[in-house]
Amino acid sequence: MKVLFLLSSNASKEYITDILETLSLPQGSIQYFRYQLKWLHKKIRRLLPEDIDKEWAKSDMEKIIICYLYQKKIDKTHGQWEAVYPIRFGTLVKAYKTGKNDYDIAHFYFRVENYVSECKNIIDKINIPDIKNPGQYLEGEGIVDKILVFTNNLDLKIAKKEETKSSFHKICQSIRMEHLKSPSGNVQYFPFFTAINGIRNKKNKFLTLKCDKTSMKSFYLLSEGERYSFTFSVYFPQKPPEYLIILSSDEKIFSTPSNYELKLDSKYHEESWNLVSSLLERDVWTTLSFKAELKSTDRSKEPLNINMDFLIKVTRKRMYRIIDALSDIGFGIGTGAIALKAAFGADKMTWWYWPTVLGYATWLICKLIIKLWRG
Repeated sequence: MKVLFLLSSNASKEYITDILETLSLPQGSIQYFRYQLKWLHKKIRRLLPEDIDKEWAKSDMEKIIICYLYQKKIDKTHGQWEAVYPIRFGTLVKAYKTGKNDYDIAHFYFRVENYVSECKNIIDKINIPDIKNPGQYLEGEGIVDKILVFTNNLDLKIAKKEETKSSFHKICQSIRMEHLKSPSGNVQYFPFFTAINGIRNKKNKFLTLKCDKTSMKSFYLLSEGERYSFTFSVYFPQKPPEYLIILSSDEKIFSTPSNYELKLDSKYHEESWNLVSSLLERDVWTTLSFKAELKSTDRSKEPLNINMDFLIKVTRKRMYRIIDALSDIGFGIGTGAIALKAAFGADKMTWWYWPTVLGYATWLICKLIIKLWRG
């Protein structure tokens, strides 16, 4: 089966960061890559529709593999590909182009899946003519005539569920530091490798990410008042400088701290932070902001920091509102029955006892349920 390859290169710092973010995202996240059409294989260019609402004839190319490309500048006008590292599988969700010319843009939205089981340089196995031969170098973009989106029959395997963490570590180890440079070689980058496992519920199960088709973004669906935990890990092949990780949330929506901070210089670490929303007046949309920053003191290495937002929808508990309303109704009936007895006398209101007992019993039971619910 042919697989669609999407490459992001060292042509700019932003493109390398795209790879690190794709590596760090929890499974099921929607990621977005974009290219000028001149970087696409001609077959892919033909398949892409010009209408965002139209499905493209992807046939057997729904599966994709995201790769990191290291290219080296030979002289002022020429460069060549040195390494291609496959890092992760994905499933295409939406793809379209803005026109047919080389300068038009192709947009790819895909759902990230697990990592490749073995991350190694596949430059010698890519079946594209003259891919390793020098091409004209274009500053800030890449190498002209070297396409970044193509199909291939490479036999790459997706990691099993129980191999997820180990495969992440292998990828971090496999990407050579000398391949994390600018094309000219004058800037050495230091990557921040982090794996965001996702959000777990109180039953210790990870939530499944949903897709908002309006914005083509993934989001987590949380329930008000419930306890969740945001979990992640970091891994560095070599001793890192001190780093700072911050998770920020809206203090008006969450009752837990609005800023969690972790400051370390360890090569590997795992962390989990609690998230509990306040009781809300209506369903709300918000974001969690995750920032990972290397506090580098080595001027010869430029840090590649991570800064991502996770879309969150917090929904109210309908049953909670119903029980709360029943408690108010019960209290009203009980109090009303006593008031009627006082106004008309017990001899005329001989039945006042039953609505009073039932009303106050309903009120007490509902309040007890709410108390236990909120903890």
